[in-house]
Amino acid sequence: MRAERLTQQETSSLAQAGSAKLDILAAWANNQLTCSHCRKCTRRCDVLEGPGLDMGQIIQAYQRIEALPFDDQPQALIALMQEDPTLYHALRQCCFCGHCTAACARHIGAPEHMRAWRELFMRANLMPPQDSKLVMVDNEWHIFSAYRAIYGIGYEDMITLDAAAEYGHGWVDTLFFPGCSLVSYAPQVVRAAGQWLTDAGISWALSDACCGSPLMSAGMFQRARDLRLSLIERMQKAGITRMVTICPGCADEFRPDMPADITLVPLPELLLDCAHQRVEAGKDAGFAPLPLDSITFFDSCHDREDMRNANALRQLFAEFAPDIKQVEMDHAKRGTLCCGAGGAVASYDPTITDERVWRVIGEAKATGAQTLITMCPTCTYTIAQANLAAPEAGMANVHYLEALLGERIDWTLVFQQLNDMWTGEYGPWLDQTFF
Repeated sequence: MRAERLTQQETSSLAQAGSAKLDILAAWANNQLTCSHCRKCTRRCDVLEGPGLDMGQIIQAYQRIEALPFDDQPQALIALMQEDPTLYHALRQCCFCGHCTAACARHIGAPEHMRAWRELFMRANLMPPQDSKLVMVDNEWHIFSAYRAIYGIGYEDMITLDAAAEYGHGWVDTLFFPGCSLVSYAPQVVRAAGQWLTDAGISWALSDACCGSPLMSAGMFQRARDLRLSLIERMQKAGITRMVTICPGCADEFRPDMPADITLVPLPELLLDCAHQRVEAGKDAGFAPLPLDSITFFDSCHDREDMRNANALRQLFAEFAPDIKQVEMDHAKRGTLCCGAGGAVASYDPTITDERVWRVIGEAKATGAQTLITMCPTCTYTIAQANLAAPEAGMANVHYLEALLGERIDWTLVFQQLNDMWTGEYGPWLDQTFF
């Protein structure tokens, strides 16, 4: 659990107790969770190091804007960004990866503080909503739903969340949430994982929805939250008590709003537990690993806090693909690097994404491993795109479900189809819908 400062309401409640000792303790606790300007974060991140910023300065600047009357904040923000453009560029170049504060002694969490600026940018029209229309995932049409419609990708043969909600309690108890990338670009992988869950005796429904992360990156926080709350409401109507996520980032988005009666479970943990149960029952574990010689893991930024996905994945491969040699990257688990895709930074400064993804590929290649295993589908997508752009410099890269279930994603086809959908017969409709 992440340490957090006492809120103003909590501090006021303690003050009402009339205890000088409690007041001193509260002040001490908040001081321990306040940036000391040690600049460790500055040295750990090129985005901060260039302009010489630390998280304490960024938080203080945000607090000055936030302290103003709500209607005055956009103009004050514009004035601040004009006065200090290096601050604006640093905020827009941030991938929300958290590497800068992963070892912060004061428990400052950079992602939430850096992300908060996006809502201000949106309100000040520094990030116009129209620029994010392709990823307004709460609309009927966005890049993922359009791709699925054009290429006939659907899951009509599966129990959907909407169908389960309409039926009510008693049909399923688990929601399988692949996330927008895999559910759109890798239906064969989603189907294989779903079949594995069925074979393990799990009653589940599928959601092809998005967690709202693209909306968050665009500063549309309330729309993202409304999207998640709508999905949670349908889960409760269906009597679902467990949400299983493939991507740690999806779990991160849902966690703050998830009610106590629904448990968030990383898919690698569920695979590990159920595989053990199957083996104990005298059955096969159900995996069909790809024939790989050696692997290294690229962990997710969203898995830093508890490393539940990272630990379960390493154990899964050790137990159920023991012939595959595991080697570690220099930056792993809590210290993992960023692929550069977070925060939709590529749309603002593609150089940042390019530098970061090749830094990851370079470090993975330095391990001597044959294949890079990714856990976040967006990382898989980003590394695959880099590999296709420069195959001679790249490295074999597969998502963990590909490696465990023996189903490959044809990224050459995916990227070709993403390009062709704009120039083919549906091109005019897409232009009219999004532009």
